[in-house]
Amino acid sequence: MNLFNYNAFILGALAITAIYGSNVFNCVLCRLYNIRIMEFSVFFKSGFSIHSAKVAGIDFSLGWLPLGSYIKPLGMAATAEERSQIAPEDQRRAIFNRPNYVRLFFLAGSPATINVLFLITYIIGITTSTVPTLDALFDYMINGARAMFTNQVSHEAFAAQTQQILQGNSAIVIAFLILLVVLLIINIGPLVSQLLSSPDGEVTGARRIVMMVAMIVFMWLALWKIPMFIFSFFSLQQNIVYVTSSLLGLFIAGVVAYFLTIAVVRMFAR
Repeated sequence: MNLFNYNAFILGALAITAIYGSNVFNCVLCRLYNIRIMEFSVFFKSGFSIHSAKVAGIDFSLGWLPLGSYIKPLGMAATAEERSQIAPEDQRRAIFNRPNYVRLFFLAGSPATINVLFLITYIIGITTSTVPTLDALFDYMINGARAMFTNQVSHEAFAAQTQQILQGNSAIVIAFLILLVVLLIINIGPLVSQLLSSPDGEVTGARRIVMMVAMIVFMWLALWKIPMFIFSFFSLQQNIVYVTSSLLGLFIAGVVAYFLTIAVVRMFAR
């Protein structure tokens, strides 16, 4: 049995463009509105980080869990008490001292990045004849959702449609497009949670309940329902190879992006 899958590795490496791309979008936004960036993290660092550095006043960290990426602007979710503790000379560079639409732009960074990547990838794919038409692609994804959540489409019928749609097309490009749509869907939960939190960081009453429900649905989709549906089409050995290969590609690309970012920041900070 092969211990490495090239397509899964490339897909994992491509996935970092969606995860890391929102960081770039928000960094540009902070630059345009003169907002101080407190922290820049590639991957999550629950408990510890693989690497950390402070460059140009920004705390950089490389986490060990390759499931996300984020930047933390000054005062993004600060309570009234936390705001009062920010030095007066720094408050002028806090995001809460910017118009409300700037915060909305910041929250929309990840969905906007995913949409742009989908558009670019599809245009390249349709130009090079490596993807089906948009109608056929979305019909395929809708049937996938039906097979996942209902009995209207059987696993066997969806597997047959998969073989059909891959004929004459690029499996990597199609998989990346589907991955972008999935990422956009599972980003709805965190986005709703952030939008429900008030600018002063307080969440009370009905907002808290809706936020909890949104996060539970997000966790269920991202960590259980979607992975289990995908895994059901392959053997245990195949799933292990695909997951490890994709995580390897994601992690290597993330590490490269992380150190490249530090190098660029150091260059412009001189």
